[in-house]
Amino acid sequence: MGRDYKRVSAEIERLNFMTKQENMQFIKNFFDSYYSKLYNEAPFLLANPCVPTEMISESESDTNEWTIWKLIPSRIDDAKIKEIENQLEVEFPEVLKSFFMTYHHMFEEPVGRNPINEPFWGLLNAFNESLAANGYLPFVWDEDHYFIRCFDLQNMPDEEKCPIVEIDHEEMFDLIYDAEENGKTLCKDDFAPHMRVIAENFYEYLNDILESS
Repeated sequence: MGRDYKRVSAEIERLNFMTKQENMQFIKNFFDSYYSKLYNEAPFLLANPCVPTEMISESESDTNEWTIWKLIPSRIDDAKIKEIENQLEVEFPEVLKSFFMTYHHMFEEPVGRNPINEPFWGLLNAFNESLAANGYLPFVWDEDHYFIRCFDLQNMPDEEKCPIVEIDHEEMFDLIYDAEENGKTLCKDDFAPHMRVIAENFYEYLNDILESS
């Protein structure tokens, strides 16, 4: 996991409808780089009191019930992705599928946990049906748990042109509650003025996490 995290940024320049294999390699490079950076600079950020047994790092001993976790290959396959898509009634971008199908991890926001025992925890914790029904796929909260971050799916299947946006959760719920009280059906235009673009696409989003951590 010693890959230089700064090298990941160079890959942003060569994105062009990446294949599934390329997507998964990009995601793998992100996870390896991010884990290595935190392990070397701030290992306490990799400690958790509820690490599944298979994810406990062999090189670490338990201290005050907080254990360092490790990345392990994902057990999510196409069938499980299709199952969660059907449950949520939304189709995932290919890069998000690769995100879940590469590693199990316990990174907190703004990455969102994907442990082996709750592989879609981060996404389900942020998911909102009203947003998803109007072309925004919520997948994680921000670091302060104030903004919900989403894929704007308007330009699918061109994933490079699917920006990552965020919305103040209080503003979002105000819109939903007001619509329910007035018998109104919300549309994308209702949410759009409250969305702030934070990355041009998911690749840039992950790269920004590396650069800022």
